Amino acid sequence: MNTKLFATAALIAAAISAPAFAQNVGSVGAAVNYTDLNTRFGGNDGTSVVIDGSVAIPLQGAWTVTANGDVSISDNDLSDETVASGAVHLTTKLGDTVRVGGFTALSRPSNDTLWAVGAEAQKYLNNVTLTGLVAYGQSNDLDADLYTVRGEARYFVSDNFRLNAGAGWSRIDTNVNADLWDVNAGGEYKFANTGWSTFAKYTHAESKDLAKLNSDAVKFGFRYTFGGSLKDRDRAGADLATAGDLFGFGVR
Repeated sequence: MNTKLFATAALIAAAISAPAFAQNVGSVGAAVNYTDLNTRFGGNDGTSVVIDGSVAIPLQGAWTVTANGDVSISDNDLSDETVASGAVHLTTKLGDTVRVGGFTALSRPSNDTLWAVGAEAQKYLNNVTLTGLVAYGQSNDLDADLYTVRGEARYFVSDNFRLNAGAGWSRIDTNVNADLWDVNAGGEYKFANTGWSTFAKYTHAESKDLAKLNSDAVKFGFRYTFGGSLKDRDRAGADLATAGDLFGFGVR
């Protein structure tokens, strides 16, 4: 098995073991993702299981390292592969209301190796978090350059009830250039006096270039949060973008 898969598994293992360090904040979760994909050549749908983990580790001063990763397991008409992804972020807080930094990410979709680097920022406004990022990546097997710009708004109805919506643009430059747009909406609710929460997310993506691609995906599952509330997790930097969130071209 490719050693990069073990590296991603190690990130998830670190998140699972992190409760031993009281100052760390993060989560582990499991979800089912259903995708309906259509192109001008026809359509297919499929379901996958996703296991994820994330941990934010405070460093000296205002600096934080965040590690997150996931494994997606599929056996359907869209995919019959296990895809591992991981990312490491280094961020710092400017005062109490702004977080800025950068990240590197790696994914193994469809026997390819996809890596990316990027910059990100968050703005905290009482019960609202605004987040944005830009990233550049490469697909080694496809010899393609990848670009993305993404943004999201998260509204905390309470410290343990979050609603979120986002949008993104991605571009692939190879023998055939293509643009893809996607929008998403979702939420998460953490049950009182417990670390457990339930979450759901809907994503719509389309591209006029990629064989008129049009896809809808629904993801729902459960998550265990350690180190505080959903809002604490967000403000600690544990909910930064994952490698699987970046470019929007993968169906998982």
